[in-house]
Amino acid sequence: MKHHRLRRSALLALAMVFLALAWAWDWLIAIERAVVGLFAWTRLKQAFVALVDFLPAPAVLLIFLVPVFIVEPLLVVATVAIGMGHVVSGAIAWILIKVFGVGLIVAIFDLTQHRLMTMPWFAWVYGKFMAFHQYAHRIVAPYKHAAAARFRHWRRRAAAAAPGIAPRAVRFVLRRRASGRPSLPLNG
Repeated sequence: MKHHRLRRSALLALAMVFLALAWAWDWLIAIERAVVGLFAWTRLKQAFVALVDFLPAPAVLLIFLVPVFIVEPLLVVATVAIGMGHVVSGAIAWILIKVFGVGLIVAIFDLTQHRLMTMPWFAWVYGKFMAFHQYAHRIVAPYKHAAAARFRHWRRRAAAAAPGIAPRAVRFVLRRRASGRPSLPLNG
């Protein structure tokens, strides 16, 4: 019984971390598309996709892995800097390199995914990740709903305690939605 509870807790924690990373991945794709949209890089993107379509799938896999080959040695340098006493600058460099590397991997995956999926083993691995993504959503969903219900309860109590603030908060959320910016979900 205790072993089952421990395993369930570990699996729940893994699922939550996985979903947080998937959420960050989706946000990075959105940011990459917004940045590309800001600049006139449409032709460059089209040229890159044309190159990807021309190359064999294993070569596209190498292109997809280039950020890993660039970022990992730089992370070692930042870690060495931390070890040599440059803790703040090394930590800042490590975080910036990691964010840049993940962002670059996301951007390249977005451009090469259609070609990478032509390799059966890659499609199989991607399918397994997506299956775990669905599974993680299923096991985290009851906790998300419970947290949302608790949040709604706290929000109702706060609105009852300070009745003048609630209408202002509603107007704020409606303004954010009207401007197209995402807002926190009100009903879970």
